[in-house]
Amino acid sequence: MNNRSKTRPAKACEIPPYVKQKVWERDGGKCILCGSSYAASPSAHYIPRAALGLGIEENIVTLCFGCHRLYDQSDKRGILKEEIKRYLQSKYPNWDEKKLVYRKYGEIEDYYDSLSPDKQETIKDYINELLKEEEASCNAF
Repeated sequence: MNNRSKTRPAKACEIPPYVKQKVWERDGGKCILCGSSYAASPSAHYIPRAALGLGIEENIVTLCFGCHRLYDQSDKRGILKEEIKRYLQSKYPNWDEKKLVYRKYGEIEDYYDSLSPDKQETIKDYINELLKEEEASCNAF
């Protein structure tokens, strides 16, 4: 599949070579879970691609083949995910899981989240009024 036929989310979840290089250097060329350099690769998403996890440094870690398999395909995922989360938090002081996921309208969500609760409530009320007006105009026909 060439790059032109991929969706924007699929492209955003790919790990570019420069990110792999930075992650490899950050992780010292070793699996962050077991310390092995054998078959280690900077290709594991903390938030998985299937959940639209971005291919950015803050979401990628170096894992060996065995640890990557355990992380992706075992009942130890929850424990390993917590360990990876602690590791990433130690590397990025402002690390935030919400910023690791592809969101088409992320800027709007970030702005909304930055507002005070009373302003958020005002926006919700306004949207509800618009929805009621829309419903009323549809029911008029």
